[in-house]
Amino acid sequence: MVLIMAVVAMSVGGLSLYVLYETAFNEAKSRLTETAQSRARLMESVARFNEVHNKNYAQGSFHATLFQIRQAHDKFEGFGKTGEFTMAKLQDNKIVFVLSHRHNKTDKPKPVPFKNDEEYGHLAEPMRQALLGHSGTIVGNDYRAVVVLAAYEPVEVLNLGVVAKIDLAEIRQPFIEAGLILFVISAVVIGKGDLNVTRMLIPELRGE
Repeated sequence: MVLIMAVVAMSVGGLSLYVLYETAFNEAKSRLTETAQSRARLMESVARFNEVHNKNYAQGSFHATLFQIRQAHDKFEGFGKTGEFTMAKLQDNKIVFVLSHRHNKTDKPKPVPFKNDEEYGHLAEPMRQALLGHSGTIVGNDYRAVVVLAAYEPVEVLNLGVVAKIDLAEIRQPFIEAGLILFVISAVVIGKGDLNVTRMLIPELRGE
């Protein structure tokens, strides 16, 4: 009986954790999508303005827009522990990052091949999709070969791609920890329950 109750409790707890994980996953997806889309539309608006009003910028309106975007991201605090916003362009058949922002750090990653190959594998898959002109979300490898949940969006005026992403492990971590706690508690309950049942049965087996 104790074993059955413990199994039922673990099943209910596991199902609850799964539902909560799905909810957290979908919320993160919505947040990333909103971030990528809003940033892309804002960049397009700034780029159009600069094409008209900042033609005399030393390096052209494109670089004027990049300068303004970098200035804005210097004040951006990021999201989560691993949340990151990246921006890149396609150059010489490579994904060249022009901005990588994570918690006030703006060091740009090294370029990666646009096409997947044996050496690099499927790196920067979200950014690849953005540079292909696609919009959406994906679970895949980023430029570090780390599995992430990412939203990607093209920036048409600048011919750039933007990606808002977070490591999948960060989303999963609290639920994995909760699952381990649930397992330990269930194991303790089963162990104590079996011990109590054994103590109750010993006298009967002895005929007492």
